[in-house]
Amino acid sequence: MSLAYYKPVWIARSDGEREIKTKKHGRESNGPTDVQLNKEASEDDYFELLPVYHEVAQEWKRILGGMLHREQKGQADQKWTLVDFPENYRLYKNVRKDRGKTDAYFLYGYPVGRKKRYKSALDFFPHLLWLAEGKSDDRTDCSCKHCAPEWIQEVKPLPGRDGFAPMRKEAPPIKKENVATRPQSFATNPQVVVKQQQRSSSQDNKPSSKVAAKVVIPPPVPKAGLPASNSSAPRAPAAPVLTPNPLPSPKSREQDQDAHYNRYIYRPGELTWFNRGTAWGLSVITKRELFKDQRNQDRPRYLVQPLSHPFAHPATKVISAETDLRPWLAWSAPGPTHQALAAANSHYNTVDWKAVIEGRYGVGDAEVDGSILAAKMIDDSFALIEPLSNNTTTTGERTYNGMFLGGEKLWVGEPVRLRPGNGQDILIIHQIIEKLKPNSTNVASATIHVVGDVYHYTSQPYTPNQEPPVNPNLPIRLRQDLDYRNRVTFAKVSARTISHWKLNQVAARLGIEQIKGRWYESSILLPILHAHFQQDLSQGIITDVGTWINGRGDANSAAGKAGTRYKDRLETFGKAVPQGTKISRGLDGPVEENIFPGANSNVPATMMAGLAVSETGQGQGQAQAQGQTQQVQVQVQVQAQAQQVQPASDGDIAEFIDLDPMEDGFTQNYIEQGGQF
Repeated sequence: MSLAYYKPVWIARSDGEREIKTKKHGRESNGPTDVQLNKEASEDDYFELLPVYHEVAQEWKRILGGMLHREQKGQADQKWTLVDFPENYRLYKNVRKDRGKTDAYFLYGYPVGRKKRYKSALDFFPHLLWLAEGKSDDRTDCSCKHCAPEWIQEVKPLPGRDGFAPMRKEAPPIKKENVATRPQSFATNPQVVVKQQQRSSSQDNKPSSKVAAKVVIPPPVPKAGLPASNSSAPRAPAAPVLTPNPLPSPKSREQDQDAHYNRYIYRPGELTWFNRGTAWGLSVITKRELFKDQRNQDRPRYLVQPLSHPFAHPATKVISAETDLRPWLAWSAPGPTHQALAAANSHYNTVDWKAVIEGRYGVGDAEVDGSILAAKMIDDSFALIEPLSNNTTTTGERTYNGMFLGGEKLWVGEPVRLRPGNGQDILIIHQIIEKLKPNSTNVASATIHVVGDVYHYTSQPYTPNQEPPVNPNLPIRLRQDLDYRNRVTFAKVSARTISHWKLNQVAARLGIEQIKGRWYESSILLPILHAHFQQDLSQGIITDVGTWINGRGDANSAAGKAGTRYKDRLETFGKAVPQGTKISRGLDGPVEENIFPGANSNVPATMMAGLAVSETGQGQGQAQAQGQTQQVQVQVQVQAQAQQVQPASDGDIAEFIDLDPMEDGFTQNYIEQGGQF
């Protein structure tokens, strides 16, 4: 029997806040006060923030990982440990030297304020489990001491050394004949009852949940069809050997570009976060190209159009470093700065933006709020591209070569992350199918499916002469990333593991609502997102980057919904981008679509209309036709009248999302050195 080893897990959802708003003091730190943090003022009783790798912080994360492992029925040969606490939760040490008191530790970050803190890992675990399961945004569904009534808060230790699990008080057993007629009440708490029923039922019937979206290492896929443990029971027949379908070939030049490893992370038409210099904003990519850097190596750069309200739009900006971009799903968008917009759960297309600019919605930043609501509108969208066939007369189906789903662009022949399968499953798209309703030609009511092979990421301890299986039907991006990840985990002799993509299902047919989003290479995106990537590498650890990012629909609390269909990508953006904006078709479109502003002095002026900006993105976009001049003047006048209400500068939206510390990307160095560590 192999020894158990630690697997890092990451909780992608968090409600933690580093700052809170108070009526008395305005914004204040959601942690120990400045006085409490001042060691010089009180040497006998003060607080200090523990670093991520402090031994006490590590112990908390191992305890929490152990409890989560037990709750999620993790593999017996594994132990789990948290990579870090949920975002904005921080562990502090209370150094107490007076009157023989012992030091204490407190986890801050609970969004109500600093007085609501957790005193131990066991204290925090019910809240961590609620975050990990992701079934509800209502904190009353959580059973921790800060969220729930006292009668739910009982936590008892489970036997063993690996941790504990919360045990909620249950209502008395209900007779079967009375279940249908018994009225529900708060005392019986239907959600708690359902939770207990799920845990006691067979794993074969365990319903899917959003646990997969938030936890790096999920419970193993249950073995369907196994009889109860009984020496006299017949053995279940062996599962048939699955044969993967051949990988579809690219049908366009852009599709082929995106199939290459480490050429581009982002694609024209995609929604991204971009570095504004003092804060991060939201934009859509309109163009991309490769350029030669100072070492004469090809590097990608992008032209982005920031999102805004309909009355004014920031200039386009050239982004020459992929570290200055983030996928839309990498972060969760904050609420609008205008509290009235947040309270009304507003939609971009229904907001009276003129009233917002004039200050009738209170204090806030209209440009920022326009970008937030536009991004959520885009997240709810989808549009099919590049039709391949039309069999509506016989099967009622059309097939397509790609689609925009939420903020991302997907192609046939590439992997996508799935909501089913506990977060470790992907599907290689073989077909995108539009199915019309019988006797109907209305595409608005059509259902959209993807068909492809489903794979599960599987790891096990390495044994001598063991090699991962070779599957030529996996996309090259998937294979090269897997090779990288195996090099990392193999480098740590004391905990060598080897991984592969295991085929679980052939030709699965799933609705697009079951797609979480694009699959990204951990070897390429994780160094950009993870501040401690280098430290993890030195320990032979590389987590799946898909567990660090959200799923499509999470921004609108609409996970599992197909969303609104649009005829094309530009219709999706609506008035959130300037009139006349074009999305480059790259290698599949005309040359003029790919010209960057200021890149070629011989470009006809008519081609550059509306793109008169500098490489740094400063200045204002020009009107694209003479008939727009008056409208632009009116917009400027309206904005000028509202300047006292909502100034528009990068410094004023710093709290939109602060810059995070950047590190040099490890991946590029690895690739330049020929893949050698």
